[in-house]
Amino acid sequence: MTSIEVAPITWVDVARRLASFDASSKDRPIEIVRARASWFGLTLECSSKPDENAVANWLDQVFPRRVTRSPLSLKLDGPTGSLSVDLEQALPNISPRLSLGIIDGIVDFLPEKQAVSTRPIPIVACLSVKGGTGRTTSAIALATSWASTVGSRVLLVDADLEAPGITYLYESVATSPSISLEDIIVLAHGSENSEANDVVEFAAEKLRDQSLSNEITVLPLRRDADELASSSIRAEHLSTPDHPFALADLLSRIGSKLGCCGVVIDVRAGLVPLGANLALDPDVSPVFVTTLSSQSIRATNALTAFLSREVRRAGRVPRRPLLIINRVPSVFKQSGMDSRIVGPLVEQMINSLVEGTGSGGLSDSAEEVEPLVQTSVPELPDLQVMSGSWEEFSSQLKNSGFYSVTNSAFNTWIQSELRADAASAEDIVSANSTHTKDDAQKQLHEFATNLIAAEGVEGAVPKPLVISALANLVRRFQSDVPIAVCEGAKGTGKTMAARYFVAEGSWVRVCSALAGVTDASDAVIIPVVGSLQASSAVQDEFDTARRHAADTLGLTGRSTFFKTLQYIKSELNKQHSETEWVDIWLDVAAWSAGFGDGAVGAGGRFIEILREMSRRAVLIFEGLEELYQRTSDNGVEVAMRALLVLLPQRLRTEAGRPLGAIIFARRDTVSAAVKQNIDQYRREYSHFALSWTEDDVLELAAWIATQSGALPGLWGANFAALSNDEKKRCLEPLWGRKLGPDDEPSRRTKEAYTASWVIAVLSDLRGRLVPRDFVRLLATAANIQPDLEERSSFPTRLLIPRSIRSAISFTSEKKVDETKEEIPELRGIFEKFQAHVDEVAVPLTESALKILQISNDEVKTLVRHGVVFEEGAMLEVPELFRRGLGLRHNGARRSVVNLHWRAKQRAADL
Repeated sequence: MTSIEVAPITWVDVARRLASFDASSKDRPIEIVRARASWFGLTLECSSKPDENAVANWLDQVFPRRVTRSPLSLKLDGPTGSLSVDLEQALPNISPRLSLGIIDGIVDFLPEKQAVSTRPIPIVACLSVKGGTGRTTSAIALATSWASTVGSRVLLVDADLEAPGITYLYESVATSPSISLEDIIVLAHGSENSEANDVVEFAAEKLRDQSLSNEITVLPLRRDADELASSSIRAEHLSTPDHPFALADLLSRIGSKLGCCGVVIDVRAGLVPLGANLALDPDVSPVFVTTLSSQSIRATNALTAFLSREVRRAGRVPRRPLLIINRVPSVFKQSGMDSRIVGPLVEQMINSLVEGTGSGGLSDSAEEVEPLVQTSVPELPDLQVMSGSWEEFSSQLKNSGFYSVTNSAFNTWIQSELRADAASAEDIVSANSTHTKDDAQKQLHEFATNLIAAEGVEGAVPKPLVISALANLVRRFQSDVPIAVCEGAKGTGKTMAARYFVAEGSWVRVCSALAGVTDASDAVIIPVVGSLQASSAVQDEFDTARRHAADTLGLTGRSTFFKTLQYIKSELNKQHSETEWVDIWLDVAAWSAGFGDGAVGAGGRFIEILREMSRRAVLIFEGLEELYQRTSDNGVEVAMRALLVLLPQRLRTEAGRPLGAIIFARRDTVSAAVKQNIDQYRREYSHFALSWTEDDVLELAAWIATQSGALPGLWGANFAALSNDEKKRCLEPLWGRKLGPDDEPSRRTKEAYTASWVIAVLSDLRGRLVPRDFVRLLATAANIQPDLEERSSFPTRLLIPRSIRSAISFTSEKKVDETKEEIPELRGIFEKFQAHVDEVAVPLTESALKILQISNDEVKTLVRHGVVFEEGAMLEVPELFRRGLGLRHNGARRSVVNLHWRAKQRAADL
């Protein structure tokens, strides 16, 4: 039950309801600037005398059926019966308001436009609502990781007033700390210097004695850890109207004076005053720590929602938090139960952190921030009983595996939120630049355009990226020739891989080039079927490869590539059985190798000859879908089933396996040919499926930038071994860190991280990526020239934000056209969308589906192919398809990254 639904019993409920939303959205009279609720009544402070009837009408919207007029009051369900409402002239707000209407009864309706912090170093607050979540452990680990990443010390502050764990650990090293947090608060409170410069100097000098190695400087809660009573001077007493978050300001300056890169504060569980002061500070980066306990999960979500609402009320944007889910049982991890428990928390946190705005396309929003960074930590036996010694605890933490499971998330968050870059993009650009950016853009455009259709690549075929499918292929087949089906959607690189294999000429050369393996089977590669759309130069390339294979095997026959394709097409019109089609495929393979041209039965004899000569060969089949118009055409299903199912079975039974085959097939071809046990069939070849991960696409970006000559040296042999975060950093010279101005020390821009946004906008709602979409986006963006102002605004990147955003429409239009061609069952549904572009908008409602005449079965088809995302009674459509379908966006919208996150979370739960 939300706070708005709770019946008001006391004045606290009234204050809580007024503080729970932006009252301006409830037609609040503009004269009302503040409310003060207490036992004595509700006082509405006004800048000028308002219309009392308008005030009563507004209160009736906020508290339905609770307003009494003449005199104005609110009915309560408690014994007091009612709460009088008075109007007063507003006085200056002389005390700092931390938006705690639910605690002190004061609610300001006008947002406070707080000045952006100019703190010298960033502050992190580790927060939890429940105790026992591992918050202190997480704080120490984060501080250590931060120091290690930057190569500088971190100031670690114990602000847990009731259980000062860091203080206890520190006492094992230094029994008598020189200074504590309590000392600093009391000294600053009594300082005659408004900036407390004397306290900063004094504290920094004392803290020099409290450094542990080169990583951590500890500020304990008190000098005497056994003294549990709190001082009468508390952190919130430092706040003033001009400096509401004075404690964080003070700690940042002290840390900077010490030479630290940042401050990590371990805060007492719950929304205690000190915790509230830090948590509500929009320039403090929050870390939320929870376990899978339902109470902890629910409370964490409530805390996030409260903080996000109050930060926005103050006119700021919530910072991107780090979410740590601690102590996940192994059985939960293995069964996926942890994802099902955490999923709703992450989804609700995203809703709190990302605010829908306006109308228009998702990608047009200026608030495309990546909402949060998340990591899960399993139950670690070595951390079940914590050591009381700092040295032993540090060793415990390192040996337990805590760092290994959190390293990636910690690094991502540290580098993105805490300004921990080792080198600037400008330095990288300078190191790579050998020509003007206009020349580099032209090179990038031309190279990427040439790659969009692999059939059109002229000259030497570049070595493809060694994604997992290709790596698995060469690792699996070394002593044996490969027999594999490489399934992939249109644009996943089937033709490029096939052409490269053919150009290499032998399997051992392929293995050597892709995996460094030099003792693989020395089998000659024979192209049998390829794309009919290939240029004449490429057809000549395949014919040359056939002649090379014939010469290598000592065969004299010649059969051209074109002749083979024409023969297969003619046979499709005949009524052949599956067994007859297996013989046909073997015959055309033998003819392609220069044996028995045109002779029936040549295939079987060709295998015998290979065996007699102790030679081996690998057949390449690609572009199968271009042999026919539709999979339902006569003979197609039988011919494809013979090729995809029976031919591999036949080749595996041959003694010595002299003949192998690599068959590149589109998904629709496989679906049409394999009618029974298709899931089992796909599992058999799943390791060779041409599916692309986010890491693969990021590497593709660097590979294209380097191969084109636009950014020489950006990609190298070691790029694949980099972490996802390191790859994103390396790509900053290409497109910047953010899809807009980068963050500055005193300003965080409300823009998406470019790499994450590109991944999100090019993914369908099943999380699938097609490299052709990415290459097309890159080619289109590189063809959009920036003006002088844009080039001046973004000097450290090759592609400006406008060009990347502008490239989406063309990419989406082509995606829709290619999807209609590849997946026939979507063709008719897409045509319904395109026929009603002026009548419906997304998200799609039930009424929109009726206008489109889309049935429930068709909705399931759209969901299965990742074209829509079910969100309650509505359907979201990703940018990858929305623009190409001509659909406008209506109403409040989610960001591209938010929708991608939600879809990924949903997919993980399935």
